[in-house]
Amino acid sequence: MHLKNQIIVNNVIDFLLSLAAEYLKAKKVIGVTGSSGKTFTKEVLNKLLPDSFKTPGNMNTEIGVPISILNEYKGQEVAIIEYAMNKKGDIERICKIIKPDVGIVLNVGRQHIGVAGSFENIFYGKMELFQCSDTIIYNADDEMMSEYVKTINKPKISFGIKRGNVSLLEWNYTASGKTKVRYKIFNEEKKIMLNDIFHRGHLLNIAAAVAAAVAAAIGTSEKICWKCLENIKNVKGRFHWKNLGKIRIIDDTYNASLSAFDVAVETMLKIDAKRRLAVVGPIFEQGWFSKETHERLSKILEKLDGVFVLDGYEGSEYIKPKNVIARAKDKKKLARKVVNYLRKGDIILFKASRGVMMEEVLCIVEEMLK
Repeated sequence: MHLKNQIIVNNVIDFLLSLAAEYLKAKKVIGVTGSSGKTFTKEVLNKLLPDSFKTPGNMNTEIGVPISILNEYKGQEVAIIEYAMNKKGDIERICKIIKPDVGIVLNVGRQHIGVAGSFENIFYGKMELFQCSDTIIYNADDEMMSEYVKTINKPKISFGIKRGNVSLLEWNYTASGKTKVRYKIFNEEKKIMLNDIFHRGHLLNIAAAVAAAVAAAIGTSEKICWKCLENIKNVKGRFHWKNLGKIRIIDDTYNASLSAFDVAVETMLKIDAKRRLAVVGPIFEQGWFSKETHERLSKILEKLDGVFVLDGYEGSEYIKPKNVIARAKDKKKLARKVVNYLRKGDIILFKASRGVMMEEVLCIVEEMLK
């Protein structure tokens, strides 16, 4: 028996994707994927191209993408679509129907390796976006990606550190918490003062966004709001810096990966501080690779002055840097150890995978410090 308001289709997901593709009337569609930095890059593109729509939050799956288009697209000239994957075929299923004019792959890391099965599966899963796109934006610092795109006969724009069509030349930080950065955008150098602290990964993502904005600017760069870059801010949970008295806190609690830990620690070492500390939990979805991943994480953390480890989660037992100050399963107990150790002039990072909910430890620490 069918209800009067019921629509019967062969496949609900394919129907949603096809309906969204029909509804989307943008002149240009920009697809964004990568193991990290997708949401930030999407936000930067939305600033650079004022008449643009972006998929909100983490609406980046085969269900989230079409629903966000159907509910929130209002006829903007450019659509910025975030494509996520857990396994090969995920991106292809979306982008074969909602096809990008410009496709960006920011990076390829080991996130979800326990689900994908291997790094190669992750890599080729990300490359599906290039196969769907008319113009590709690729990371020139990634040797495997750079070799792969040689096999694709499509227009290409590259980005990277001191290489690529859009290159990050240098960056440093001011005492007031700003980032001074210099880019070479094709043959033109641009100096920009960003009103927040951004790590190397962020700055490369900005380079990728600039490359895509140029490719998608409907034949002219005049529609790109270069000035808007100055007002980009990190959001809560994503490398968000804040001061509590004379202590600087980095709220990077939203999620974690080896590459994200690496750039966070790298940035901390460039900022003046009495001590550089971290409160950490494990990186999830590593499967058989969990021990190796957390041993590598431990080496990264040893560059700091001290580490607090939240135990009781899968993978925590493998986090064993030589500079561990304390570890605990109870979040309140760990927070108390952190507060008792902190001194004026310290910088402290809070970071773990989403499922750990490291923000709960941060919240307790902030309450104790008030």
